[in-house]
Amino acid sequence: MGSDASDALVRAMHDHNGWWERGVDAFELPAREKSDFYQLVRPGETGSQFEDQPLLGLVGRQGVGKTTLLHQFIHHRIENGCAPERFLYLPFDADPLYQLRSDRQLRRAVRYYESRVLGRIETDGPQFVLLDDVHQIEHPNKPTVDRWGVPVAELLADGTNRHVIVTATAGRQVRRELDSVSRTVGYDVQPILPEKFRDHIFTVYPSVESGDSRPSPTSLRAGESSLPAALEQQDPTVVVDELREQYDRVADTERRIRSQVVDYLAMGGTISYERDDIIESVADLRPQDYQRLREDVRNALYRDVPGVESIQTIADLERLCALAARNRGGEALRYQELVELFDVDRRTIADRYLPTLSALYLLTGTTEYDNSRPRSVKLFLRDTGLVTALTDVDATAVRGDLDREAELAQVAAFDHTMRFAYGINAAQGAAGTPAVGYWRGRDGQVNFVFEIGDRPVPVGMAYRPQGRAESLAAIREFKRSYNAPVGLLLAGDALGGQEPVEHLGDGVIQLPYWLYLLLC
Repeated sequence: MGSDASDALVRAMHDHNGWWERGVDAFELPAREKSDFYQLVRPGETGSQFEDQPLLGLVGRQGVGKTTLLHQFIHHRIENGCAPERFLYLPFDADPLYQLRSDRQLRRAVRYYESRVLGRIETDGPQFVLLDDVHQIEHPNKPTVDRWGVPVAELLADGTNRHVIVTATAGRQVRRELDSVSRTVGYDVQPILPEKFRDHIFTVYPSVESGDSRPSPTSLRAGESSLPAALEQQDPTVVVDELREQYDRVADTERRIRSQVVDYLAMGGTISYERDDIIESVADLRPQDYQRLREDVRNALYRDVPGVESIQTIADLERLCALAARNRGGEALRYQELVELFDVDRRTIADRYLPTLSALYLLTGTTEYDNSRPRSVKLFLRDTGLVTALTDVDATAVRGDLDREAELAQVAAFDHTMRFAYGINAAQGAAGTPAVGYWRGRDGQVNFVFEIGDRPVPVGMAYRPQGRAESLAAIREFKRSYNAPVGLLLAGDALGGQEPVEHLGDGVIQLPYWLYLLLC
């Protein structure tokens, strides 16, 4: 029995790498790809993000599609002529036996692969070792077992044209491991999050994704017509023209796109992706779908948090998520109120609970912009479907509840603003996760503020008409206070205008809420 356990991974390698014998016929994949696929794989181009560095870590919570992305990458390469033998896939969460003496099992699996599989072909081209769920084999309390970073560093030190891709729950799991090994490993970390609104639209209306009609955020991130260029030149018309061009690409399908906003807000980006069929309406979902999402998050907290942070009361993290679901990014919560509610000190809330939930891409706490000693925090879940799951509300009721729809719209806008800021700053060569805050002025509140370089960009919500005047006044006050060249006002469907994208003067650009989500 001992021998069988120590060889469990090697014995199962052909089961997990069916493409060695069957090629593309070995795959069962979703009919569509997330936008992450195009960013990582770069179809039609030479190379991929997987090859930009020796090691790439894909991180995100269970169910967001990390494993699917790995298989889609392998399938794409084989389909385009790459030898199936160039890909080794090892899933460490598929069987607990793979986690026993995992350092030895990993080394044995690689030796077997190199001698029995890779040896069949010429080895001049790149080879890829894909290690799924490596956080399962950290083994911090097993001194006689090498953590996964040690054998991985050995793999990358032998001079072969090899790339390693790992998946984990949180970025800090990858960084902590690779920064601790004696050999220097060049690596990057890419978060994988629930589906964006654009992913949902491309699934429901595939024609939007094809040809000249495909909207793309690339030109807004970098180049002559980008938002950074508008800030640098202090000329908002630069980006106004680009936003109008992006709108024109989808103008013929505007009504269909707008019709999907409320369904996306109710479903979020996880439930629909986990279902094999295409979900066009929230009415097609069952209460069990939301219950499963809630249970998946609970299980992820108890399973993954110990590997990210030492927290005694993990149940508090679930309670914090439930509080965020009830609050829906509304009023900021005083830290003292949270201290009394959870019966812990402020440092536990601010320095442990919130960073851990942020690291797991479940919840982000945001504080007032340009306030070094904030007394309050806003809580935003990163998936609107989880808001529904944690509040036990009938998802279809959102269609008739304008107040709840507007609240969910703000939650989704925060998540997409985080992604928008990340994409723009990454295109400018800035590393790290951007901060998105809010700002209170005399004239009202700016919902979100992020920075590009050292220039702030205020973003206000006018999802319902009665909020437009206050939001516009707050943006203009912020622009005067911080000399910000450009501000964005996101308009809901009920808010009409002379044209879809308007320059309102003073550098304030009004654009449809749905278009903003589509371009993030």
